[in-house]
Amino acid sequence: ILILLGLFPKLAAIVASIPNAVLGGAGIAMFGMIVASGIRSLGKVSFDGNHNLMLVAISIGVAMIPIAAPNFYANFPDWAQIILKSGITFGSIMAILLNLL
Repeated sequence: ILILLGLFPKLAAIVASIPNAVLGGAGIAMFGMIVASGIRSLGKVSFDGNHNLMLVAISIGVAMIPIAAPNFYANFPDWAQIILKSGITFGSIMAILLNLL
């Protein structure tokens, strides 16, 4: 889509003229759809053993750190802050690593 917008400046101007409130509303709807899809996916997972339960709990907990405590990683090296300050990135990496165990 972005390539097409780059090739057709008039189309890009139309998209750029969309009000922020409309983009915000679309963003909220899209976020809700992603959350609902994630919850549906988690509903199919077997939480009988502790492994899957701990994997999800730790991954979500680690992903929430930048939101709950924004300065938590302030004293970490710069290269680590790039990964750790993004909750989605670090939570995903943690889920992959825990799943490999």
